[in-house]
Amino acid sequence: PMPFYTGFIRDLTDRQQTETRLQELQNELVHVSRLTAMGEMASTLAHELNQPLSAIANLLTGSRRLIDRGREADQAKVRDAIDRAAAQALRAGDVIHRMRDFVRRGASQREPESLSKVVEEASALALIGEKERQVDVRLSLSPAADSVFADRVQIQQVLLNLIRNGIDAMQDGPRRELVISSDLTEDGWTRLSVADTGSGIADDVREKLFQPFMTTKPQGMGVGLSISRSIIEAHGGKIWAEANPRGGTIFRFTLPPADLEDDTP
Repeated sequence: PMPFYTGFIRDLTDRQQTETRLQELQNELVHVSRLTAMGEMASTLAHELNQPLSAIANLLTGSRRLIDRGREADQAKVRDAIDRAAAQALRAGDVIHRMRDFVRRGASQREPESLSKVVEEASALALIGEKERQVDVRLSLSPAADSVFADRVQIQQVLLNLIRNGIDAMQDGPRRELVISSDLTEDGWTRLSVADTGSGIADDVREKLFQPFMTTKPQGMGVGLSISRSIIEAHGGKIWAEANPRGGTIFRFTLPPADLEDDTP
């Protein structure tokens, strides 16, 4: 029986190594997906940072001119300009901070999180450079469904995919309304919905949406929704799409409540 026993242990070890490697590859793919999303947004990010930096330069140049003029009456104007420049610097720093958090590499780290905070940060990232498309984004988040047990950055990645997909789907439409809402399911999990008023998705396509390399975009790779599904399922939740009664599509996913961590072994 001894060799059999040793062989059994080796089998288990091999299996654990394979599973560990698969998990590492999955984490790597998730990270690459984030980098790709940022790559696609690079020019709009540059534009987003350029605005506060130009404002800072103009405000400080104007302040210098007022100081050189040396009039007592200009003191209040100089103080106001410096305050406004400081606010713009904080705004630029905030954009960089959100980007750095989002693209960081790291193992999955699930913690109790406030969903409203996660959604607000993700939508701020997703809407960078979208002002000209004039999308009306509304949040309707239930306080009862706010506390979730999740990896903040990974859920932001899912939201970024869903929000940008929704914006793309509405680019040719007369109504461009994106509603992000949350509620509690019957078993106490949080359900988040991202509803657009776009052109909608055919029933047969909707069923295949979450398969790898399935895309409805001419330049798309079709991995965003597949990776989103992997992330949500790794959290124990489900993700799906359904037709929006108001026209367009609703994407929904579920996340465990924060107090669920107490029950896990």
